[in-house]
Amino acid sequence: MSSPIYGEKSLQSARYIAAGAFPSRPRPVVFVLAAILLLPLIFFLEKQAALAQIYREPQRSVWTRQQAPQPQQSPQDKHNEGTLPAPGGYIGARFVEWQPAAAPPPRALKSRASRRPEPAGPHSPQQKQQQALQKKHNEGTLLILGGYPGTTYFSLAHDMAAALSRSADLRLIAVDAPGGMESLRDLLLLRGIDLALVSENVLYYADAAASFGPGLQDRLTYITQLYGEEVHILAGSNVLSIDDLSGKKVAVPPQDGNAEFTVRDLLRRLHVDAEVVEAAAADAIDDVRSGALAAIVLVGGKPLRFVEELPRDGTLHLLALPSAHSLADGYSPSSFGADDYPALIPEQQTVDTVSVAAVLVANNVAKSEESYQRISRFVPAFFGALSELAGPRWHPKWSEVNLAATLTKWPRFPEAKEWVDRTLREQTASVQRDFDNFLRISSPEGSATRSPEARKQLFEEYLKWTRSATGAR
Repeated sequence: MSSPIYGEKSLQSARYIAAGAFPSRPRPVVFVLAAILLLPLIFFLEKQAALAQIYREPQRSVWTRQQAPQPQQSPQDKHNEGTLPAPGGYIGARFVEWQPAAAPPPRALKSRASRRPEPAGPHSPQQKQQQALQKKHNEGTLLILGGYPGTTYFSLAHDMAAALSRSADLRLIAVDAPGGMESLRDLLLLRGIDLALVSENVLYYADAAASFGPGLQDRLTYITQLYGEEVHILAGSNVLSIDDLSGKKVAVPPQDGNAEFTVRDLLRRLHVDAEVVEAAAADAIDDVRSGALAAIVLVGGKPLRFVEELPRDGTLHLLALPSAHSLADGYSPSSFGADDYPALIPEQQTVDTVSVAAVLVANNVAKSEESYQRISRFVPAFFGALSELAGPRWHPKWSEVNLAATLTKWPRFPEAKEWVDRTLREQTASVQRDFDNFLRISSPEGSATRSPEARKQLFEEYLKWTRSATGAR
């Protein structure tokens, strides 16, 4: 039997070992600290899980972009998608109408609402004010297709925009365009375009070839025919006629669709098989002199500054073209003289060529009532600004515009026709009054009364004299 002292020491030793193997219990303060530290983390993770659940549901988005198969599109929709991005910046994207979403978890809804203000409704005062401002800003703004920088149609469109810049409620924005058939295609199919500058030969060719389907004359209407632009064919000394271009290279300026179409159309009509290439005018002139190119063709209102500045060295000359009557519709006869290009044409000599008129055209199939109203407001403002464009500040060709000239087979915009008819009636009445006063003053008392035929003949001579004195055509 062990002694009490030995038993007490054994008990103390056992307690010591147990204390080392099993540490003392944690105190309650430890649980409190752990809860304080862990609860914010738990709440944060729950919030992220709720937001992730919302964004994983596509039907909760206000606008949903889908790459699903699209329905069959019209040529106009296809042309617009290929030209400008669809809404949102995605070509070919399809946007679904508003779909009401189920209410998200209260905690997520509260978090999103606290970060983003509630948008104004479609009938709110802010939205109505914004829509009114947008409508007013667009009512007097028109888009016109001109040409690329460096081309004549680019300058033409910007001249028109500048002449209307003083108008308080009308604005013309010139849009760069490729010219030729592409400009006509854009007018027919591209959204937002009100007007376009199209060459006359393009109109007649597209109609005859049904390039954009039948009935083109019913789908287009013209405002007015502007001035004509002459075809300049600068050839080397070894090219004496248009037939000598067969089998050779002919250059046109790059990005000038009107010049390229005109060259190809003339070569086709004249049965000349030449290769058309693009080259800058300054570089092409050197190639024409060296014989690498047979000619370069420039289309623009005479005198062209580039052609005027060519030296008198005998290496270049202007090639004559056949009469416009043999080229059918779209061309008018013209010529160059020594006054136009003294370095290329000797005194008292002329070089026959053809000219192509620029036509201001609108889409007759109304894209919208707003577009029709904008063009109706544009017509009298532009016709009134032509007197300024005929001044010395602008190209001399502007003085050749004849608003009374008509385009055969093509319908005229109603407001343009009404303006011209009314102006002609007013001018005729004014001239008639002046003529009657002239007869009364110039005829002595007791002189014989002139017959109606004599008065008519004298009135026609008076009209000719008036037009020549005022520079009218």
